[in-house]
Amino acid sequence: MSYISAKGKDAAKAATEEKKDFSKALVPFKSGTTYKVRLASDEDFVEYYAANVFKVFYTTPVTPGSLYQKAADALYKAAKDAATEAEAEELRNYAYQLMPKPRYLFGFINLADGEPIVVDLTKAQAQVVISAIEKYAKKINKVAFELSKEGSGTSTTVSLSPVLDMDEDLTETERKNFDEADGKEIPDELYENVLYVKDESEQLEDLRNFAQKFNLDIGVLGIDETKEVEPIEDEEAPEDVF
Repeated sequence: MSYISAKGKDAAKAATEEKKDFSKALVPFKSGTTYKVRLASDEDFVEYYAANVFKVFYTTPVTPGSLYQKAADALYKAAKDAATEAEAEELRNYAYQLMPKPRYLFGFINLADGEPIVVDLTKAQAQVVISAIEKYAKKINKVAFELSKEGSGTSTTVSLSPVLDMDEDLTETERKNFDEADGKEIPDELYENVLYVKDESEQLEDLRNFAQKFNLDIGVLGIDETKEVEPIEDEEAPEDVF
């Protein structure tokens, strides 16, 4: 994979244009939240993989070969060599917790201000929203939708339902933003930049906390503590280089 991202005029444009902050587009979506939105198209969602262990570290997107994946693989291997089935089952449970799993980012036009927003959903939640998008695909340019989350824990539900009466159920501002969003697109770069990807030193710290939480020898995670993983530093690089 090349480290070159742009050439010639494209590179010049990238060097001179103002750096955009996409992080604010990822909006909180806690239980009890409802957004009134417009769908820009019926394909504005992407899949990514993330690692997450409850009360150890928050959801973090991963790239192929992440330390979370390597640790999960090491645990599954250790389970095969376990002395008892009970020990093997315990190791498989730990491996499952660390194994990166698919999540989904959905892009919408927020009718509150007419700007694109992104929400982050689990696979089960995404299936519900995708079904609604497919059901109303022919009407997305005619109706607004309410995106809602209710409940807690395993009872949490997400829904995407059409606004039945646009005149009655939308404010004047929301109706104006709906009309002005006609033809607006959700840029691909939005999905690519709303999430922060941890470097190996941060991943390693998560795995150390995981091992401590469950009283595991960190070696069973495939980690050699004699090799400290440090982020790459470049004295001539700007502070915001990644």
